[in-house]
Amino acid sequence: MKEIQYYCGRLDFRHVVDKRMVHLFGNIHKTNNAIVQRCFNNFKTGDKFKRLCNEYGFNIYDNLLSRSVYDKFRIQFQ
Repeated sequence: MKEIQYYCGRLDFRHVVDKRMVHLFGNIHKTNNAIVQRCFNNFKTGDKFKRLCNEYGFNIYDNLLSRSVYDKFRIQFQ
């Protein structure tokens, strides 16, 4: 099934969710809201955030966050 998704240019569910989370984190990082920034700084020390960073090899300052999720999915088929 994953091969079909790959050849159709689609991601599987897990990668779609991860991509959306990474995109959200990138937007939160750019916000000027001090309260949201404070909460995000606390969240960045958590295991979920670290898992995403380690799995896709990015840090929050990258401009190509969502791209790294797609690239990781694509590597499975090369």
